[in-house]
Amino acid sequence: MNRKLPKRVLVTAGMPNGNKPLHIGHISQFIWADFYARFMRNRIGADKVLFFSGTDGFGSSTDEKYRKLKAAGEINSTLPEYVEHFHNLQKATLGDYEIGLTRFYASCLEPAFKQHTEISAYFFEKMLKNGKIQKRVTEQFYDEKLNLVLNGRQVEGKCPIEGCQSEVGYADECSLGHQYSPRDLIDPKSTLSGTVPTFRNITNYYFSLDEYRENLLNIITRLKEQENTHKFMAKEMRDYLSRPAIYIKLENKEKLENISFENVFEKREDEKKERVELIFNSISARDVACDILREHGIKYTTNKALAPLRITGNTAWGVPVPQIEPETKGLTFYVWPESLWAPISFTKTYLAESGEGVWQDWWCHPENEITQFIGEDNIYFYSLAEPAMFMAVNGAENNDIPSNNELQIPNIIANKHVLFNNIKASSSGSLKAPTAQDLLAHYTAEQLRCHFLGMNVNTVAYNFKSKVITPEDFEGTGDPVVAQGNMLTNIFNRLIRSVFYSIQSQLDGKIPSLSPSNKTIAEAEAVISAYEEKALNFKFNEIMILLDEYFRKANQDWSVRSKSQDLAEKAQLIADTIHIIRTGLTLVHPIAPKSAELTADYLHADEKLWDWSYIHETFTTLYPEVKEFKFIESKFDFFKKHPSQIN
Repeated sequence: MNRKLPKRVLVTAGMPNGNKPLHIGHISQFIWADFYARFMRNRIGADKVLFFSGTDGFGSSTDEKYRKLKAAGEINSTLPEYVEHFHNLQKATLGDYEIGLTRFYASCLEPAFKQHTEISAYFFEKMLKNGKIQKRVTEQFYDEKLNLVLNGRQVEGKCPIEGCQSEVGYADECSLGHQYSPRDLIDPKSTLSGTVPTFRNITNYYFSLDEYRENLLNIITRLKEQENTHKFMAKEMRDYLSRPAIYIKLENKEKLENISFENVFEKREDEKKERVELIFNSISARDVACDILREHGIKYTTNKALAPLRITGNTAWGVPVPQIEPETKGLTFYVWPESLWAPISFTKTYLAESGEGVWQDWWCHPENEITQFIGEDNIYFYSLAEPAMFMAVNGAENNDIPSNNELQIPNIIANKHVLFNNIKASSSGSLKAPTAQDLLAHYTAEQLRCHFLGMNVNTVAYNFKSKVITPEDFEGTGDPVVAQGNMLTNIFNRLIRSVFYSIQSQLDGKIPSLSPSNKTIAEAEAVISAYEEKALNFKFNEIMILLDEYFRKANQDWSVRSKSQDLAEKAQLIADTIHIIRTGLTLVHPIAPKSAELTADYLHADEKLWDWSYIHETFTTLYPEVKEFKFIESKFDFFKKHPSQIN
């Protein structure tokens, strides 16, 4: 192990929107987070680990989808009831997938809403007091036909960021999370009236995210030194910390020569990309240059860069901003910032219910660990905006290494996209990915947990395919989801059954009192060590390979040694294999908790079996009172396949 264990661990998974069921991208993220939370509960103690997520109830995407359905007469509920419907669907699906959350709340529903309102006010007032929030009058889209200020998903166009592959750009953010000025959105259109919107000057509050560039660069430097950092995440973060730039096609070169730009840091030509590049020291200087280019009718694109982050908005459906200044009257929080501190609200809600302390006990101690699992399109917010806001709350000094009693910088685990037909899995894109619930009609939750844990989304995007969902890809071949689950349903299951049947038929149901061989113990120790290192470095796909090899080797050993007619040799084989099963169950528990616990019940084992304090003990030393296992019938399965897969 190359990492010190924390005293406490708080795990979060990204919050799904309150207008849809969970799709395969959502559930993949939750399974990774759940594995880590379960592993850590076993490793350091269940009372030292909390795992939260919730429905992201607010935001223009939910508001707009509800409005359309209501106008079409397809629903007859209130907006909170509409979100609650999807919250309940999401919660039920997570339960079906054995996701062991401490709590799954919703930011807009009680009991979390009251605490979320208080935490939102806490963040706003702290950042305002520390001089990190400013009022700004900015242009915002306006629908002249409806006399309405437009937000978020109420405007659609094309993302202006150079090289962006998103399907759609919204008012100031595209579907891949790129941020930009509303003026830069290409071909905007109001989704409410279908007209081209104009602009109105609107006062809102902005967080000075761009002031934290150097601190964020320091964080990236430290991340690169950590083995458990997904390398692409650090690169993506670094891309946003480039100096603000404008790109103009080379064909406009002569027009540019007649325009004077102030505060240009560097001007250069890139003949390969056939463009002129204008580089600036600040986002405000770039904004001025963009205005000038628009005045001259010159089209341009921009790069990813830190910009002041809008904190407030004008939509009624949102967390109310505290009325501490005249300008805050009627404002609500922009959904992205408030969703970043929502896990703190969830922590506060749970601790208020349980009476087990205050949220600062978990979020403000350097020896604790906060690990958040997200998708790669949310890196900008979780890996850049969130730590910067935490630093702003801690104080005016831009300290990227928080001290005791200050908000700690979370450890972000960003995974690459889960794709469907080579497109990012989504329920809002042009190609609908299957829902997580859809898959349960064809596979068990534990088969799917094995499959999603086996994806190497820590390094590359994964294109989800299965013989049921995409049968055209698997004519004459097996199903990859079933194959991934075979580690448990075939290999490990067969090994456990072999031991039970042999004890029942050859040893009068009594387990041998022999110790496992030194070789068996050494091999188990090696697997335990490798497993722990991979778990702490978030290489869960490599754990699946490790266990598959361990169980296959044990089966091969059983196949050879079980042919012996010597009862003493048979007894030793059973003793060796019980140790492999005992070790394997502890390591499998975070992957397939229900089936592992079922097997433990048949072994007459209790919670000590999952506790890593005892992981190096043999079964007979851990449970000296157990002399026999429960009886199993013929063809009994500890790890089951889906009924549709049984002939």
